[in-house]
Amino acid sequence: MNKYLMRAIDRLYFSIYPAKIRTPQKPDTYDFSHLTSKDCLENPELFYKKPDKIPDFSVTKVNDINRVEVFDIKFPSPVQTKYPKNNIVHGLYFKTHGKKDFATVILLHGWGRRSLWKEKRIAMMLAEHNINCFILKLPFHFERAPEGTWSGEYALTGDLPRTVEGTRQLVTEVRIVSSWLRNQAEKVVISGISLGGMMAHLAMAVESFDAGITILAGGNNAGIIWEGIATRSVRDDIINAGFTHEQAKHVYQIIDPIKMAKYNKTKNLLMINGLYDEIMPIRYTNELWEALGRPKIRWYPCAHVSVVLFVKRLVKDMVHFIRETFKSHLI
Repeated sequence: MNKYLMRAIDRLYFSIYPAKIRTPQKPDTYDFSHLTSKDCLENPELFYKKPDKIPDFSVTKVNDINRVEVFDIKFPSPVQTKYPKNNIVHGLYFKTHGKKDFATVILLHGWGRRSLWKEKRIAMMLAEHNINCFILKLPFHFERAPEGTWSGEYALTGDLPRTVEGTRQLVTEVRIVSSWLRNQAEKVVISGISLGGMMAHLAMAVESFDAGITILAGGNNAGIIWEGIATRSVRDDIINAGFTHEQAKHVYQIIDPIKMAKYNKTKNLLMINGLYDEIMPIRYTNELWEALGRPKIRWYPCAHVSVVLFVKRLVKDMVHFIRETFKSHLI
């Protein structure tokens, strides 16, 4: 498809739904030594440590669609913040029934999502192929958004420590969900879209998944924020908080997928990205791809938001990759 049309769709979307930080955000302290310590950077397990005990899950069935049961999931986050609503983890679990479970995908959505219609569609389409899906909601999004903020507003701001701690919170939660799912599915696949894809790469640095599929993800957080067309308000907020690009890059090291790529524990990996992406600039995707040792990568003729035009192809590629990876386990 025409790259100008694909980019026009993205630009139109963000002109209608601009992600503006309404109140300037600054950190409580400018001492970041605990986030940039050499010990954590050389052993990310210290930063993203999984608790010894899995918390109790609240599981409530909310729907049953074409032999797919949908459950609302809640559990207390192992990483507590000063925002009570953010400390309860929320997710949606789409589980096929009547057949033996084959695999489950943990799907992480993107930044600032106002609804999960795209993720739910992917989940239902995966279910058609006997693949379960657990949509895990990111910190500061949806039910986890503090009062008076839009979904995701506190996830990326000039309060850099909050961004880093929110990332630590999410990766730790992914690890808990993975452990919980291992009691129910033969295989667990980590996946994510956009910011969720970046989070998935970080999770793979500390957790060994059976496979990973990232969509529209890249590395170099500061570079993406400074150059991406969706994060101009975030860039301005970071600058107003007193940080330069280089300072932000320094603080972000422990949450930079490129920096953490050398610790990647998931060898069956597929990256799916957009050729015309101006939100996740492709040079940062290529840098991540190189850092990971050049895993399988597919380039779609789309930008970022316009990937919605390729959902059927996306799910087809996900299913094919999962089946090829685990074909010896198929019944």
